[in-house]
Amino acid sequence: MPDPETNAVKQRTRSALRRWIAPARGAERAGLLLQLVALAGWIAIAWGIGQSVGAASQGALDRTGLLVAGFGVTARTVALWASDTMLARAGRAMVTAARREVFETLSQSGAGWLGGADTGSRTSQIIDRTAKLAGYAERWRPGMMFAAIGPFIVLAAIAMQTWLAAALLFVCLLAAPIFLWLTISETASRARTQQAALDSLSGQFQSRAAQSGLIRAFRAVRRETAQLQTASDRLREGTMAILRVAFLSTAVLEFFASISIALVAVYVGFKLLGVFPFKTGETLTLSEGLTALILAPEFFAPIRKLPGLHHDRADGMAAAELLSEWIARSDRQTIRRLPPLTSAPAICFEHASPGWPGHAPVLNDLNFEARPGRLTVLSGPSGSGKSTCLLSLIGRARLSGGAIRIDGTTLRDGDSLADSVAFVGQTPWLMEGTIRQNIAIAAPLASDEAIRKAAEQAGILDFAGKAEGGLDRRLSRFGGGLSGGQRQRIALARALLRGSPILLMDEPTAHLDPDAEEDFIRQIRSLASQCTVLLASHSPALIEAADAVVELQPAKPEHAARC
Repeated sequence: MPDPETNAVKQRTRSALRRWIAPARGAERAGLLLQLVALAGWIAIAWGIGQSVGAASQGALDRTGLLVAGFGVTARTVALWASDTMLARAGRAMVTAARREVFETLSQSGAGWLGGADTGSRTSQIIDRTAKLAGYAERWRPGMMFAAIGPFIVLAAIAMQTWLAAALLFVCLLAAPIFLWLTISETASRARTQQAALDSLSGQFQSRAAQSGLIRAFRAVRRETAQLQTASDRLREGTMAILRVAFLSTAVLEFFASISIALVAVYVGFKLLGVFPFKTGETLTLSEGLTALILAPEFFAPIRKLPGLHHDRADGMAAAELLSEWIARSDRQTIRRLPPLTSAPAICFEHASPGWPGHAPVLNDLNFEARPGRLTVLSGPSGSGKSTCLLSLIGRARLSGGAIRIDGTTLRDGDSLADSVAFVGQTPWLMEGTIRQNIAIAAPLASDEAIRKAAEQAGILDFAGKAEGGLDRRLSRFGGGLSGGQRQRIALARALLRGSPILLMDEPTAHLDPDAEEDFIRQIRSLASQCTVLLASHSPALIEAADAVVELQPAKPEHAARC
């Protein structure tokens, strides 16, 4: 008997699939209806050919049969094309709905709920796993409904020609559920294993690509290549395991379908020759027998697709199980963006314990105050919670105890000062485009004069003079070709252009040489007179230049971080 946790997982997965399939239902139903139209076209083709051949065997020409067959060919061709189009649209709609919910949750709860895995794995899981849902809406659901309806329509058409052939096909159909059950039970676990192997390979490849310079520098190419080869082998083995199940189940169904069609062919042939050994209570003509033989393969066509459809189902269920678990454990409380502050505030942490939803606090009993016009630095070893402390001001990290006060006003859980904050990280994100465009990200409606003034104050014109193209100098993807100090100057120009009363910086001088760091600190000192500056850093130069230093330690009951 399944345990409650397993039942909860299944219920959560089904609920997610129902939510994501909802926008695709219209296209899905239209695609199914068009498949039934195509099936009706095949019945028309079979009847028309049967009538025409029957008439030809008697030396006559049945124009009606030829017209019906021609109409059936046209109707089937158009219906199948339109059905494929509509079902592809249904698949895209489901993928879009799933990605929208994932990214809405990410926007509301912050990136902390996706922690625990490397960037490549998470990217693969969000993009590749949601893509697996396309098969669920495009093939599995309409295919299963068509497999439940289509064969009985064909069976009824065959029964109108010969009831015994229809009975033979129906008896053979009863064996199909046994093999389908075996396919379902074996495919689900293999699909989860295969997707996990794909996530692992994607994550390892992304991390190795990002650190390719270090790998070459430490002569670890062979070692890292071997690890990628191992991950690739695991993916290959998982994929081949799924294919083996698919081929085996398909072969079994093909065997039963072939036997069934052969039985119908034997019956029709013996009946037409008048040598069938038993009385069947029906008289079979050439037209009726040929129509039944043409329809018999179409009776099994939807059933033959079922093993492949169950792989689409397993892929979709495995993807929904992971994604729905993310969403279920996320903190769905909406982040409330507070109105922009009009002046630099005093920021006070009182016995605060910031951390991530669902996890123990990163810091305990944190007490300090960052005042306007002063440079306040959060210092401590890696993992001590410096970044978490900064992110708590924009609602990304949450407090499990204590309070954060802004000019004496307490921030509620989920409140965000994002509209009053300029944030500079240790690796500023740069897009492909001009320096001007990269600065304007902070304020897209800013004038050229304001952008130039911010660039001048940040010292960008020192390396982007007229000879280099000035602010119209084009940068390659991720700002390739710029030094760490030049990147930080662009990030600083963004902060100046934004003109926010709060400036947060996370290890802004981590990749700067001493001269560049000294120049950058001078720029920060000049900014401190206009806003409240709070930095996270363990740089000795920054700590020495600070007006206040807050030493942090990882959360332990016996360690309280105090100013």
